[in-house]
Amino acid sequence: MVVAAPKQAPRVYSQSEVQSMASEGRYVYTCNGRVYDVKVEEIMHPGGRDVLESYKGQDISAAFKGQCTVAHLHSRGARALLERYCVGVLEGSEDAAAAGGMALPDADLVDEGKPLLPQVVHLDPDTYLAWVDAPSTGHPVMFDNAFVERMTCTQWYVVPLLWVPIAAALLWRGWARGGVPLVHLPALVAIGVLVWQLIEYSIHRWLFHLKPTTPEGIKWHFMLHGHHHKYPMDFDRLVFPPVPAGLVMALFYNLLCAIVPWGYASALLGGGILGYVVYDTTHWALHSNAWDPFVTQILRTSHMDHHYVNDKVGYGISSTLYDILFGTLSPQVRKVV
Repeated sequence: MVVAAPKQAPRVYSQSEVQSMASEGRYVYTCNGRVYDVKVEEIMHPGGRDVLESYKGQDISAAFKGQCTVAHLHSRGARALLERYCVGVLEGSEDAAAAGGMALPDADLVDEGKPLLPQVVHLDPDTYLAWVDAPSTGHPVMFDNAFVERMTCTQWYVVPLLWVPIAAALLWRGWARGGVPLVHLPALVAIGVLVWQLIEYSIHRWLFHLKPTTPEGIKWHFMLHGHHHKYPMDFDRLVFPPVPAGLVMALFYNLLCAIVPWGYASALLGGGILGYVVYDTTHWALHSNAWDPFVTQILRTSHMDHHYVNDKVGYGISSTLYDILFGTLSPQVRKVV
């Protein structure tokens, strides 16, 4: 019989040790008797780096619970992220008194040093969903096949470099060869963008957030969207790889050709692709905190609420239009629109 090794008891830190770590430039905090050494380069703090700087070495319990005038109640996602950086307990706290029999929070369900997909399919659905629902950091490998892993990681700039010329060619084709009057193109582009935003919303809400009930369902859920909710700062997986995006565009085009003449279908697809480019680059900017002309505070709040507060709201990425129409607007956004 194999006996599991006992978990290591957490280290007990004195207040002076915490202050010393903070004076060295480390983003160390105490909260509810525990000590956290946060790697700020791994996270995006919506309140900005200045807030993290101002609280270094301090007890953030009240701020984290929204019990002081300059703070707010932090979400379940924020609490899950904070626990990733727990390094011990504070001397004199209740946790310190019980340190001999207490283990630090961990996530031993999977080994992040190994490919994740072969592991998550062995979790039961409820356990899997609870694990995905607790955001983490880093860039763990998803597939055990190195080629597949490489092909599913895409840098954000690939999206505009690949798809903007294709959109321009489709618009030119619709006008020059498809008989679409030039004055109709702006309206067709606008319609294409609005249709894409509906597709974006629908895929996100009714496909990506379909709850899995079988190992095969867990497999597809994790590949399509579960990985992103578990690792929202994995920059290599913030935009769609070209192959699956191309399949969606091909389906979109065939549907359009069945409804309207091919020249108009080309122009509408060109507008839809431009909408897709805005969607993917906006999604990148929302997570990376990079500047983007289409990112507003409303979009940022909506998407952060979707990830860290309630994944049943905020399905629109490039727009909140369909969240408004379908009643899935985040309560925080509803206060300002």
